[in-house]
Amino acid sequence: MALRELLAHIADEDAALALGRDGGHVFVSASLRPYLIAALAELDEAARGRAHLIVVGDDRAARDLAGDLRAWLAPRLVRYYPSRGVTYESHLRPPPHLVGLRMAALDALLGADGERGARREGAPVVVVSAVALSEKVPDPALRPRSFTLRVGELLDLEECARELVALGYERVDQVDERGQFALRGGLLDVFGATEERAVRVDMFDVEIESLRWFSTFTQRSLEQAQEVEIAPAAELAQEHRADSVLAEAALGARGGTDGGAAQGAGAGGDGERPDIAELLPLDRFGALLELIAPETEIVIAAEEELEPALGDHWSDVAAAFADEDAHHLYVKPAVIEADLAQRARMWLSSIASGQPTELRAAAPDTAARSLAEAEPELEKLLRSGYRTVVTYPRRGEGERTAYNLARLRARWLGDDGVASPAAREPGLLFAHASLREGFVSPHLKLAVIPAHRLLRRRAQRPREGHARAGAARRGLLRSFSELCTGDIVVHEDHGVARFAGFDTRTVA
Repeated sequence: MALRELLAHIADEDAALALGRDGGHVFVSASLRPYLIAALAELDEAARGRAHLIVVGDDRAARDLAGDLRAWLAPRLVRYYPSRGVTYESHLRPPPHLVGLRMAALDALLGADGERGARREGAPVVVVSAVALSEKVPDPALRPRSFTLRVGELLDLEECARELVALGYERVDQVDERGQFALRGGLLDVFGATEERAVRVDMFDVEIESLRWFSTFTQRSLEQAQEVEIAPAAELAQEHRADSVLAEAALGARGGTDGGAAQGAGAGGDGERPDIAELLPLDRFGALLELIAPETEIVIAAEEELEPALGDHWSDVAAAFADEDAHHLYVKPAVIEADLAQRARMWLSSIASGQPTELRAAAPDTAARSLAEAEPELEKLLRSGYRTVVTYPRRGEGERTAYNLARLRARWLGDDGVASPAAREPGLLFAHASLREGFVSPHLKLAVIPAHRLLRRRAQRPREGHARAGAARRGLLRSFSELCTGDIVVHEDHGVARFAGFDTRTVA
């Protein structure tokens, strides 16, 4: 929660915030964008109680922005709403983790997890890409609902297994990836659709005795948990996706055992893919902007990216569908742009084109290779009157840096009232936060620098004669084509292996 207190550096009378209350266009440097959006969502008392939808160009930008907003707004709930990753017409199921992220974000916007949002001090903030915004979503009544496992609660394992199947999870002997679960005696392993690791449910008779995160590679426990949310791994509830499953099963019986190819080909007798209308209740799909409440605050985070992203995606959609059919599952760019023009509170752009308000900042990149080189850079900022904050994802790393500083003394943001709004004098502060981008703002006299931007670690270069051998030992390959049949490799999921060769497959 430490970084949240820095948002007060933009005063209530600041032009950007005043304009934000009434709507308008603002030029803002890309590095300053997460900070300004967080300030708009947090400092206005009325806005803090309303859900926010932040629109950017593509999924990668949306994911990165959501990560930075979590650091700025913690413990407020921030969700990332990605695109499906596959087109509806392909008949491929989207990856479980994307489904889980989409459902969780949509529930946050619709107030389905209102109790959790209330505990997190403010209405949720959801970051969405233009592509995801153009994909229609099923009626909330058609979607499966997440559930929560808690230590001490009663649980029927067979009943839980049926619930997991209903959520789109696959039952396996041993979980390897998201969207899978395994049941062995009194143990239940689940790899949640939105989680980075699997959880092991240990039972004492019919009571959950413990929840432990564990590594799917080593099967070793990592840490304890008190509660774990199990997000859906399918877009539609079991009864509404039955036709799609039957079609894929019929195809698998005809087309071989390759699951990817089976999902991509059709189920009809002539070998063509079935029409999408035969598999999905298209009349109950709607635009995301139509589902969310009218009072939802909408901010366009990258105005210059919106039109190209929507146009490119619609071109891809039109190539897969007949144009008269595409509108059943996708929203035309003109419709989205008109809706956003009417509802968006603020339009941010990193291209200056006569906007009435401009907020400029520089990226905090330094050429320092060691702490001895970085310390003079920090001193320059302090002498120039900047309040300088360095963020560390792990506090221990920051503690070591503070101990090794030669001339400067750093305090921790949030300790002993250090970050009170009145205390804005120049000084060096450390903060415990996972921040991807930072900024140096002359307007605010504030510099926020992630630790990985402060120091540039020098890569060790092997001697010329040993370059190839050294690269092989470290696994650094310029291209996958350098792999040879029989090479010893380390597989991401299965560990040490021998490379057997390449195989080309046609999918969809």
